[in-house]
Amino acid sequence: MCTSLTLETKNGQHLLGRTMDFAIEFNQSINIIPRNYGWTNIIDKQERKTKYAFIGMSVIIDGHPILADGLNEKGLMCATLYLPGFAEYSKIEVKDKENITSYDFVLWALSQFENLDEVKIALKDLEIIDKPLSLLNLTPPLHWILSDKSGKSIVVERTATGLHVFDNPVGVMTNSPDFQWHLTNLRQYIAVRSKQFDPITWGDLDLSAFSQGSGTFGLPGDFTPSSRFVRATYLKNNLTHIDNEIEGINGIFHILSNCQIPKGAVVTSEGSEDITIYTSAMCSESGTYYYNTYDNCQISAIKLFNEELDSIHIKSYPIRNEQTIFREN
Repeated sequence: MCTSLTLETKNGQHLLGRTMDFAIEFNQSINIIPRNYGWTNIIDKQERKTKYAFIGMSVIIDGHPILADGLNEKGLMCATLYLPGFAEYSKIEVKDKENITSYDFVLWALSQFENLDEVKIALKDLEIIDKPLSLLNLTPPLHWILSDKSGKSIVVERTATGLHVFDNPVGVMTNSPDFQWHLTNLRQYIAVRSKQFDPITWGDLDLSAFSQGSGTFGLPGDFTPSSRFVRATYLKNNLTHIDNEIEGINGIFHILSNCQIPKGAVVTSEGSEDITIYTSAMCSESGTYYYNTYDNCQISAIKLFNEELDSIHIKSYPIRNEQTIFREN
C-alpha cells in the first residue's frame, strides 16, 4: 500500500512524492549512485554502467542497489508501488528485448534516461521477467509512476495483457486495481468540492451545514487504494499557495499525511501491521531528495548535486529514525 503524486510550483519546479506503506522494513537508506557505476542485470548476468548519477531510497545487496524511488541528475523521477492481483510478468526471457526484473525497473530508468520521452521509446524494447527478490522470497508485484521537468507523468504497468504505458492526467497513483480503473472511478466523486454548500429549504424546513467542509462530504477516508487515490487527487487539485520548492514540498507532505497509515489501523490477513514506513518527495530541478519516517516527523533533505557524481563508490545516508523535537525550555 502506497500513495504517490506529482506537483508543479508556480515558479516552475516539479516534484514527485510518495508514501511507503509496508509491514516490514529492509534496513533501507538514501543512496547516491554515481555515473559509470557497474551493476549486473539479474536476468542476463551482463554488467551495465550507469550513464547518469541518481539518488533514492534503496537497499544495497552485494553492491546492487534495489530502489523504491529516486531521481537522477537530469531530473527524471520514478517511484515503485505495489500492484497485487494485477501485475503479471513474463515467465521466460524474450529474444531481441532487454529483460529485467520488476525490482530493477527504477535502477534501469534512472541510470540511463533523461526524460519521459526517452523512457517511452525504450519501453517498446523492454520485458519484465518473473524473478523472486531474495528479501521477500517472492516476485514483488509492482507498477511505476515517472515524471520529469516537463511536469508530465506516466504510469507503467505489466499485466497479463502485456506492458502498458499510460499518460497520467492527474499525476496520482496508488495500488490495485489497475491505473485505468482508478481514473474511471474518479467520476463517482465529481460532486466533491472545496466550496461550502449554501443553505436550502425542504418544505418549510431551512437546512444548513453544521460547520465548514460540507462540500467534501462523500470524500472517502479509508485506507484502501481506491479511496487514497480519490483523496490524493482531490487534495492535489485544490492545493493552493505552492509558489516555490519549499511550499511545494510542504504541500506534498500535507497531502500525503492524509494517506499515511498509523500503527494498528491496517492489519493484513497474515496478522502483520501495514504502516507508513516513510514519506519522501523530490525536486526535479534542484536534485533534492526529502523524506521523513514513521518515528521521525522532521523532514530531512539530501541534495544530489552537493556530492561527487563521478565517484567510484555508492554514498549512503542512514535513515534518521529518532524523533526530532525542538524543546523551547
